[in-house]
Amino acid sequence: MKSLEVEAYVEAIEGHLRARRGSDHILSPRDFALAREWHAAGVPLATVLVGIDRAFESGDVTSLAYCRRRVEELVSSGSHPQPRPAPPAEAVPLDELGQILQALSDRLARLSPGPGACFEPPLRKIREVQDLVAVAGRPNWDYLRRKLREIDDDVSAAVLQALPAEVLAGLRAEAELSVERLKGRVDEHSLADALARYAVQRGRECLELPRVSLV
Repeated sequence: MKSLEVEAYVEAIEGHLRARRGSDHILSPRDFALAREWHAAGVPLATVLVGIDRAFESGDVTSLAYCRRRVEELVSSGSHPQPRPAPPAEAVPLDELGQILQALSDRLARLSPGPGACFEPPLRKIREVQDLVAVAGRPNWDYLRRKLREIDDDVSAAVLQALPAEVLAGLRAEAELSVERLKGRVDEHSLADALARYAVQRGRECLELPRVSLV
């Protein structure tokens, strides 16, 4: 039964890529492995398909791997983040990580107080991680990865509260359009989940809030 579920998942992804590209498309072994990884992690099909659509907004998509960043941004968005594979240990130099944390901290600080006060929890965690990175030549990378994900999850959970009502309404309308083509192809729960994640990710983009756990 599991193999049939994976097969259907992969076929739906291939079909979506085929429709968007206007030509036949079969996943390469590398892309097939990526699709299996998402399926094993419990990433809903709707999230993958919306992520593919977002990748097409940036240019011509030649492979599923090209869509990975967009899909995993959606996976990381929303009030209930979905499981995602951990990045390799020490994948990013500490000084580069420090710069990204500072950029996010600066943006969040400019949004506080007022509606941006909802960003106080991630700001506290950013300061904690910055202190750790400043003094640890060889940090505990498992702990660091966990704290970075908590920061991103806290930001995603709060981002819609910080948007002006008219901007939020516009993003939700945009999200509705983004999932319209998927109606009838995926279950309603997954569709609603993808819609919510899309709105959160677009909210982060509007507020220019860089992600720290997918660097």
